Amino acid sequence: MEKKMQTKRFKSAKKTVFGRMLCRILGDERGAVAMEYIVIALLVAAAVVALVMVFSGNLRNMLGSTNEVMTKKKVSEIKEVGEKYNEQQDKLKEENDTAKEAGNKLGGEFAN
Repeated sequence: MEKKMQTKRFKSAKKTVFGRMLCRILGDERGAVAMEYIVIALLVAAAVVALVMVFSGNLRNMLGSTNEVMTKKKVSEIKEVGEKYNEQQDKLKEENDTAKEAGNKLGGEFAN
């Protein structure tokens, strides 16, 4: 009951000249939630724009170098790169097998 009385007094006080002026100075609470959502949306949009600006150069360089490799390299050069990759993979497999053997000698079961 007391809260209703305070609400009625507040509403009637807002209708006065002084009350309207005070509401303009202090800001009215109506629409505050919508304004918060707008501020959040603007912050998210600003973050997206900043990220695009920061990473666009790196992305452009990465895609440009990939495009350059795919369009300008000869088939023999691409095969050479593939062979180097396969050699690296074979070395890694040998090192892995050596590590497994060493682990098995120490008493572990690393056969898988």
